[in-house]
Amino acid sequence: MSMFKCKMCGGTLDISSGMTVAECQYCGTKQTLPRLDDEKKANLYDRANYFRRNGEFDKAMSIYEQILNEDNTDAEAYWSLVLGRYGIEYVEDPMTHKRIPTVNRTQMISIFADEDYKSALKYADGYQRGVYEAEARAIDEIQKGILNISRQEEPFDVFICYKEKDKMGRRTQDSVLANDLYHQLTAEGFKVFFARITLENKLGTAYEPYIFAALNSAKVMVVLGTKPEYFKAVWVKNEWFRYLTMIRNGAKKMLIPAYKDMNPYDLPEEFSHLQALDMSQIGFLQDLIRGIKKVVEKEAPQQESQNTAPASPNSANVSPLLKRAFLFLEDGDWHSANEYCEKVLDMEPENAMAYLGKLMAAYQVSKQEGLANCKISFEEDKNYQKILRFGDQRLKQLVEGYVQQINERNEHNRKQGVYQGAIFRMEHALREQDYREAARQFELVPGFEDANERKQQCLVKAEQIKCREQAHKKRKKKILSILVFATIFSIIMIFVAFYYYFRVVIPRKHNEWNYQWAMEAMESENYDKAVSILEKLKKYKDGEKQLELAMKKRKEKRRQELCEAEIGDNVYFGEYKEDAILGKGKEQIEWLVLDKKENKVLLLSKYCLDEQPFCDTESESAVWKDSYIRTWLNETFLEEAFDEGERKAISTEKVRSYYVTYSDLKEDQKKVKDKVFLFDEEEVDKYLTETSDRQAEISGGDYYKYMKCEWMLRSTGDNGKAFQYINFWGDLQVSKDLTSLSGIRPALWLNLDKLP
Repeated sequence: MSMFKCKMCGGTLDISSGMTVAECQYCGTKQTLPRLDDEKKANLYDRANYFRRNGEFDKAMSIYEQILNEDNTDAEAYWSLVLGRYGIEYVEDPMTHKRIPTVNRTQMISIFADEDYKSALKYADGYQRGVYEAEARAIDEIQKGILNISRQEEPFDVFICYKEKDKMGRRTQDSVLANDLYHQLTAEGFKVFFARITLENKLGTAYEPYIFAALNSAKVMVVLGTKPEYFKAVWVKNEWFRYLTMIRNGAKKMLIPAYKDMNPYDLPEEFSHLQALDMSQIGFLQDLIRGIKKVVEKEAPQQESQNTAPASPNSANVSPLLKRAFLFLEDGDWHSANEYCEKVLDMEPENAMAYLGKLMAAYQVSKQEGLANCKISFEEDKNYQKILRFGDQRLKQLVEGYVQQINERNEHNRKQGVYQGAIFRMEHALREQDYREAARQFELVPGFEDANERKQQCLVKAEQIKCREQAHKKRKKKILSILVFATIFSIIMIFVAFYYYFRVVIPRKHNEWNYQWAMEAMESENYDKAVSILEKLKKYKDGEKQLELAMKKRKEKRRQELCEAEIGDNVYFGEYKEDAILGKGKEQIEWLVLDKKENKVLLLSKYCLDEQPFCDTESESAVWKDSYIRTWLNETFLEEAFDEGERKAISTEKVRSYYVTYSDLKEDQKKVKDKVFLFDEEEVDKYLTETSDRQAEISGGDYYKYMKCEWMLRSTGDNGKAFQYINFWGDLQVSKDLTSLSGIRPALWLNLDKLP
């Protein structure tokens, strides 16, 4: 024999090895037992059950999780997690003196859809499974009642969480502060849940439905206290922990801790990421009200803007949310489905599909057509009425058809009962009176099944066989028509499924794969690849936003590379359309870092970016100051290759200009001010000492990688009738054909301090 504590009353149970169900001799409750393999597990269960019986559900659940970490097939541990999640407390019924469950942590999801409940049934034996199912049905009925009450409650703006009384039963200082705060917030026009006042008309009833409704509707919770132990009091923590869980699950809510006469570091650890307010500080109330208004009132402009636009269930904003909601419905996650439908209604209050999703979640229906299988009609449900109000004609007809099916089925069942009674009486009739009584019952359901025929059979036995044959033919024809219709419908649905798969599913998967590759490229800081992929996914998910982010990150990375560049490095700066590959857009310009002075670097393009003439007519002389190529570089190229921020970072420098005659010019007159320029012979000799450095390639990808080109210099010769250039082999040459096209390798000085 081993000892174990009753999970209902805490009394000691005497159990034998192998027992999975026992009855407590103190409270008389039949209950399931865990597999007590060792004393350590028994102690863990006793400690966890103690916490649960005292309302400390979170502590209890952490111990149950510890048990499952050591044995993940323990059915009782899974069931205990369910009890903690729903805040189950067993109280004595004064009438029957039996222990009945109460729900202190209502959930939107049914207990039958809870994964831990399913695991408990999976690993339970036959005796345990029966007890689990019976208790689950009782809990589900209680929760349905709570949800029905909570749906009728008006929403709140603010929920005040505090400790009402101390251990001696006296009101706490927290209660006084909460009372003052309630009246101040109410005066500001907020709808405030304050237990002492809000629930004063609910005496004699369970508070959980009203607390649950307030927790779900309130946009802000203020948790106030004057002692650390008050913040951690069982029922205080039960409220703020549930609210904090909603926030972690994505609810648009705010929790504000407020303390007085205590150290803020003594607040619960769960509040460490929140901004707490000191109630003793001047301006506390103004700061609190301003914070509440930011949350409560920011929804109003969104709703006004939505009212001006036509509601459309297929709009780009709500369509993904609706899809998620209906996927949750398929998985039986009613709470998440309802939450996502609420998100849709926040954006489109007249979205009929969202109300359909809420209706399905309320009646726990996974598929739309499952609404027709509801036991009772939902004609009075507010979600159904809004579907009829905002839905299109097809949707209205569809849901009205479901209601009609339910009503017809219920009416059919009623008639079926009357009809079966008449059949029984007819088959067991021995006297004329019995046949007449059966006929009168058939008259109560005229037109149902073959009631009329049965009536005639009872009244005129001679026509009994004839009527039966007619009924058989009618049924055969009906079945045949149903089979033909079902076959045609199946063929159509198969065609639709194939069409949907090849026209919708496959393209969607292709986009998703590309999107994931782009995200992986972003994570590995390969922003070039990310940009190239995201440019094709601008309309997929948040592709446009991610593209902007990738381009921004790429720009930041290039800026960092520029600032850290040393002489001899290759860097990227600006973009330019290179004509080597037809149909390709702008590409990043790759530069060689040739010099560095304080905050400036000298850049020379690695490739020839374009082909241009030195002069645009034969009559002009080869003078850099007046040349066409100088104008083209400092106007056309500068405008196309760089944005406004990049142009500001390009330094304006004095560069030597070659004149036909300049013996009478002063030294500073031989120079002009340019942002972009070409190298002259001296700069080539200074910075490009090797022949391989002077050889230039055509930009444009791997296809043109090894194609050399000659490139132009700004220095001139032959008394102003020729310009200098570097040929294919890196040698200095002179060309007298001033209008011939030659490769352009721009150079510039970049001010690193002014980089955008």
